Amino acid sequence: MAAETGGSEMLGQEAQFRALADHAPVMIWRADISMGCDFFNQPWLEFTGRRLDQELGQGWVEGVHPEDRDRCLRTFAEAFAARQAFSMDYRLRRHDGAWRWLLDRGRPFEVAGRFAGFIGSCVDYTDTRQALDDHRHALEERENLLSELHHRVKNNAQATTSFLSLQASRASDPAVAAALRGAAMRVMLATLVQDRMFRVPPDAGVELGPELETTARTALDVVGRLGVQLDLDIDADLALPVTQATALALIVNELVVNAARHAFPGGVAGTITLSLRRAGPGLGELVVADDGIGLSEAPRRNTPQGCLGLHLIPRLARQAHATLKLDGSQGVRATLRFACR
Repeated sequence: MAAETGGSEMLGQEAQFRALADHAPVMIWRADISMGCDFFNQPWLEFTGRRLDQELGQGWVEGVHPEDRDRCLRTFAEAFAARQAFSMDYRLRRHDGAWRWLLDRGRPFEVAGRFAGFIGSCVDYTDTRQALDDHRHALEERENLLSELHHRVKNNAQATTSFLSLQASRASDPAVAAALRGAAMRVMLATLVQDRMFRVPPDAGVELGPELETTARTALDVVGRLGVQLDLDIDADLALPVTQATALALIVNELVVNAARHAFPGGVAGTITLSLRRAGPGLGELVVADDGIGLSEAPRRNTPQGCLGLHLIPRLARQAHATLKLDGSQGVRATLRFACR
């Protein structure tokens, strides 16, 4: 009598499970300890357009895309042997013949404390997958276009540098020649900064300390001013977005070039100092200073002595979302403070 009662309870539970599964908003399957499937719910059968007896056992495999079949069965067998949950995707033929991508998740279950097989659910995520593929292809196309644009801009910048240098060599007025050489140098140094920044992944930050050190050293090397040394005091671990870091690097370019060209007349020796630190929570501080002759008065913009870079720096500071303090009483000291993480 007890056995009959237990059996009827089992049958009742099975009927309840099948009824619930048939009304679930996902496709549900179940496999017994032989790895053969002994149940598919109504949404699965409606999707495939096949009868339950056609799907039972290994019959469902007939609907899996030939290119995905081996991988699908191997994943299932390995999870079954290890009795571990799995997640995989594969293409399954829909009732209208269309191949649709399913995301299938399965996990082992027990009955009375003993392993009884696997149960799983599937969702059709073809449209989501297609959208992700389209997005990835769009990003790849964008990267290709940006790479091509960067290549052309770099070539144009190099051509501009060469043209300015050629014009400088032909200029009869020393002031004009100096201005042209200065412009060529600025274009070349700015191009080097942009080239490094282009190599930074879009979603990554720029490590500001190493970037500014490279920028300063390169600028000093390009100017070729003997007797001027660069001192570094970089104790901050700061990462900034590419746009903000680019503006700060261009500022360092201008300040180092101006100091090397104008702060130490007559070939006297001198020092340019670059320091970077955290000035407080969420606040970075960049200082570029020299121990040269300083600024006795505001330089005129349109002369070689006018230090065009000093007129460009406030604009670059705004692009970097930085405040700028410029002191020219004892050498030139530029202090920039900016928001950072």
